[in-house]
Amino acid sequence: MDLTLKMSGQVMLSGEYAVLHGGTAIMMPVPRFLKISEIDMVPDKPYSPVIKLALRHFIPEIADYEKKYGRSHVVVDSSDFFTINSAGFPLKLGLGLSAAEAVGIIAFRFEKAGRPWQDNKKAVFKHALDIHQHAQQFLGTGAGVACCAYGRPLRYRLKKNKPLYKTIERENILYSIPLVLVWTGQQSNTRELIGQFSAWANQDDEKTRKLLTELIMASDKLAESWFVSPNVELFKIIDEYTSILDECTQKAKLSYRLPVHVEQENWARKCGGRAKPIGSGGGDMILLMGDLPIEQIEHLVIPLNTSRMFAVKLNQ
Repeated sequence: MDLTLKMSGQVMLSGEYAVLHGGTAIMMPVPRFLKISEIDMVPDKPYSPVIKLALRHFIPEIADYEKKYGRSHVVVDSSDFFTINSAGFPLKLGLGLSAAEAVGIIAFRFEKAGRPWQDNKKAVFKHALDIHQHAQQFLGTGAGVACCAYGRPLRYRLKKNKPLYKTIERENILYSIPLVLVWTGQQSNTRELIGQFSAWANQDDEKTRKLLTELIMASDKLAESWFVSPNVELFKIIDEYTSILDECTQKAKLSYRLPVHVEQENWARKCGGRAKPIGSGGGDMILLMGDLPIEQIEHLVIPLNTSRMFAVKLNQ
């Protein structure tokens, strides 16, 4: 029987930029899926660079199987990771497509070899991270790869460039705050923004080091507060973190907040909630938090439901 596998996208709720320098990020799966199916021959559509690397990558754990039976051809449907603009052209949503590709292909190969990937998440993450880092020229932290590989909300940070992460399990969630992603209508140049921030953060300057330390501490505090603090307390901690992040991005001269971010934040506050850019900012997604009248939003919205994250069946 031909194999089909689905891999969720993911977003970073908090920890932007801080995670690059030792702070803690909170990652969360998104109910948008990369679909990978086995086919008999090479597809007409070329594979993406990440998929090419993932299909060629050597996996010792399943080497004997693949030596005997070969490696499958696949067709990949990534339509969930795109939207269509007013002119009818596809625009990529900031939902971690490359991470989903790396994890999805490795998971597919484990599954095909009779090694259920859900039972081999650590190995899947290890191989997918290697692929993703090479494809991205070692830009980024691998947090999105971990989130895809484990399919759970998780805390993630780097210590001496080594990933440290812990999944957030159902029994540890005390408050399931409503979360919604809103598409800004504009794509973000992640590579350029991260490079610009790092150039600022790596300055040998006492004021810069102090502000960066404050950002890291604020990201750690917020990471420990997600899903365990009541809304009022969580919002205060979010305000503290975003205030420091704004100061950092201003010092780094980043175009982090767009007018649409400000508009959504003002609206969310007026309605008793909060809003913030996610990821590298400058486009992509806005995160809305709280009991908000999202039916009033005209942009594309993707609701996130923490409790359902534990019930998603990724293999079909």
